[in-house]
Amino acid sequence: MMDEEKRRFEMELEFVQALANPNYLNFLAQRGYFKEEYFVNYLKYLLYWKQPEYSRCIKFPQCLHILEALQSPQFREAMAYGPSAKFVEDQLVLQWQFYLRKRHRLCEEQEELEAASTSEPSKPDVK
Repeated sequence: MMDEEKRRFEMELEFVQALANPNYLNFLAQRGYFKEEYFVNYLKYLLYWKQPEYSRCIKFPQCLHILEALQSPQFREAMAYGPSAKFVEDQLVLQWQFYLRKRHRLCEEQEELEAASTSEPSKPDVK
């Protein structure tokens, strides 16, 4: 990848991931970016990050859901209001907490299954 292409890739990746921050969305909305046609077109262009070859580079997958939501004029308008941004933030935190709890529980269950399968006596072959 050429230096210019690499730089653009990194900048767009960083911007897309920043969309997972509801306070940043509120900042952009209050300054009128979401009302500018060029910016809305840029958000549409960035949807290519949903393709597997790009999405594998993303550390915060919530940003892709936010990017999708930003395609809606109603969502863009709602982000100008602090309570709306706070609601989105709360939902992201709840999702994160639920995910961690569920993942921890699944890992424990997997460990128990593995322990049970190794502790069972082997059965003799009956012929």
